[in-house]
Amino acid sequence: MTAKKTVTTKGAIITGKVDANAVIKASGYPEVGQFADEKSLQKFYKQLTQEQINGWVELEGLEYKPCPDQPAINRMRACMTILRAHFPVEHKAKAESPYKKYTTEDLVQLAVDHDVVFETCDDERILRMRAIMALRASKVI
Repeated sequence: MTAKKTVTTKGAIITGKVDANAVIKASGYPEVGQFADEKSLQKFYKQLTQEQINGWVELEGLEYKPCPDQPAINRMRACMTILRAHFPVEHKAKAESPYKKYTTEDLVQLAVDHDVVFETCDDERILRMRAIMALRASKVI
């Protein structure tokens, strides 16, 4: 399999599969923005040894939680750190709960008013969850 674009100078966009060792020897480790997509980066670092990956992580100033007794997991964590440095993931804002406006006491009272039965317990968080689930199941809220 050949690359769509050949990498000859530092700054060229890397797409497809290229010889990673030749690229590193010619121009060093690729910088952020040099890969066309995540797949190209993955094909690139699959060719590298663990020492080369560690050197790349160190050079970029990245950190990850090492797993010394599991080399495969350690490699995966290092590679994911590099991948996320080159292609950050946008985190979507979590939607607010529609039940936030109700207190636990309001939910319990609503269940009593509509004769909705659910199991009670001492933990307020679990009680709240059970009340919401029972009220939803009976189509009250």
